[in-house]
This record gives sequence, structure tokens and C-alpha cells, in this order.
Amino acid sequence: MSSTPYEDIIAVFERRGGRIPWNIRHEFWYYYNLAKGTLPDRYKGMSLIDVCLDWGASWRYYSGYFTDSFVKVSYTGGVDVERVVDGRAIITEFKTPKGVLRQISLKDEYGLTSRIVEYPVKNLEDLKPLEYILENIEVRFDSETYSRVEGHLKGHGIVSYFFPRSPYQRLILEYMGFERTIRFLSRYKREVEDFMKTIESSNSIFYDAIASTPIKVLNLGENIDVRMTPPRIFERYCLPYYQERADYLHRRGKYVHIHVDGYAKPLLPLLRESRLDGVEALTVKPVGDMTLEDVAKGLGDEMIILDGIPYIYFIPEAINLEKFDEFVEKIISMFKGRLILGISDELPPPADISRVQRIPEMIDRVLRS
Repeated sequence: MSSTPYEDIIAVFERRGGRIPWNIRHEFWYYYNLAKGTLPDRYKGMSLIDVCLDWGASWRYYSGYFTDSFVKVSYTGGVDVERVVDGRAIITEFKTPKGVLRQISLKDEYGLTSRIVEYPVKNLEDLKPLEYILENIEVRFDSETYSRVEGHLKGHGIVSYFFPRSPYQRLILEYMGFERTIRFLSRYKREVEDFMKTIESSNSIFYDAIASTPIKVLNLGENIDVRMTPPRIFERYCLPYYQERADYLHRRGKYVHIHVDGYAKPLLPLLRESRLDGVEALTVKPVGDMTLEDVAKGLGDEMIILDGIPYIYFIPEAINLEKFDEFVEKIISMFKGRLILGISDELPPPADISRVQRIPEMIDRVLRS
């Protein structure tokens, strides 16, 4: 009896060998083309998992990412969150007994994604209401939703979860922005580092809620790029956090990896020290700053590679088919045994779907040779 894609993925984490999984994230491709009116007729009305099956791929399902979420977050202590949509702007006010925070996000033209254009923390005093919010979070695992999702996938992929980012990452990407975070770390180092401990404690609520669930493979989240997280910062604020979280999840029988989708070559040796099982979405040239040889040298034989094919390789105008085949064959040959093949980090909307469908046969051919 042949194994399911889920079993193949677990076999990689357990380092038992077997078939290389072809495991993708295609949600944005689907909903962007649906909104734009460019979704091929064949896929209209088709579920995301059925699209994967049509391509010979499996789905890496993350809770809440264009999908149903099985992690429910609420607030106690009189925290009130009010959102107003004004055109493409989403204005959010976080009202607490310690003060009010305001955040503005701007949606893309199709309303699928958004980016923060006004961060909630503008001055040192704003840390007080944010601290209150973080101390009054409640997290609940919705087992009914999880079971329904698992039943829908039927082993044709993996159901997983992105944890909230590490304290430094949350500061630069969610609360302050990069420039203000660096400025505050220079001017108010003690206060900011103390606040990082508050974020860490709040994050622990999520880890405690998820650690006892059936989910076997988890993602620390993040969006690491060495240009915003240089080695000195990474080693001080990120590495100890990753090591602690990895140890915690390993003690509970979980596998854990991290999302690194930017320039990261100088960080590879440090990631090797993280005690994490793998790295997701490493992006090699011509999109990122590293080669496959750099990845092999920097991570050694210990870490699993999730994804590895830069998204640009699925755009024929950028990469011809000969180069596509050459790269896919190379990554399979170099990392077989510790590779969960996928797209770094998602299938782009203008992708040539025939290239997605081409991968399973290529995996078989390379492994037979």
C-alpha cells in the first residue's frame, strides 16, 4: 500500500527516506486570479485541495491563511478592538484601560492582502496599552474546525500553524516598523528589551495552547531577512528564542521549522545552531542572495529544506524551461532525504501551471536515475 503525502512529509522529518514530497502553497495564486478574472475555467468552483490533486501536488495548509482558522484569539480585561474600513484603508483602534492604540493598514487592489502604513506604537508610552493587550490574550484550539480540515485533506498534505513571530520580529513587522524599532533599541534599550520579555510571555500562551494538539509539524513563523535582522541582532534577539521554542516543542513530540524568505546567506550558520528541524522558503538566486551550494554548506546535513524552488522559476518570461528542469533536478539530487520540495515561498499568480504539474514526474525520474 502506497503512503500518503502526509506520511511522506513525516518520513522526511523522521529522516526515514522514501518519496520526496511535492508540497505547495497556492492559496494566493488561486484567490488573486479568481479576483482578477484570470483563473482558468478548469479551476473555477474547485476546492484548493482538489486543485493540488489535479497538479499531482499536496497542500501545506496553514490555519487562517486564506483558510479557516482553528486557533481562536480573544481578549479579556476590557480590551476592545474596533475596525473601520474606509476604501482600501483598515483603521483599527485597540481600546484598553491603559490607553488607546491606532493602526492603519492598506489593502491591495483586490482586498486580498494588506500592509501596515501606520504602526500602533509611536512613542514609549504606547508600550503600556500594548503590554496590557498582550497580557490579556486568550487562545483556544478549535478541535472541531481542525478535524473538519484534516478530514477535507485526507492525508493529501499537512495541516499546520504559524506561531506569532519572535519579539524582535513582532516589533519590526507588527508594532513599530523597522526604523522606529532600531531607533528605540538605541535610545531606550532597557525598556524595549523588557518589553520583548512581555511579548515572549504572551507568545507562550499560543505555544501552550498548541503543544497538546494533534498537529505534528509546526512553524515558528517569522519573515527573516538579513537586511533587517543582521547576524549581530539575530544572535542576540532571535537565536536564543528559537532554541528555547524548539526544545519546548521537541519535548512535546513536535517537529518545528522556521520561515526564512529573504536575503539570508550570512545567517545560515546561525540557523544551524537553532535546534530547529528545518527551514522553510529559503530563496536562492536570482531572487535571494545564496546558491544551493551555500545552503548545503551553511546548514550542513542536519536541517530539512522545505520548498527551495524560487517562485520566479514558474514564470516562463523570466526562466526558460531548460533552466527550470536543470534547477529542479539539481535540488532534488542535492537534498534528497531531507527535502520537502515546494515553492519559495508561494506560487505566483502568473505561474505556468504546466511547470507545477511537471514536478512529480521529475521527482520520479531523478530518484530512478
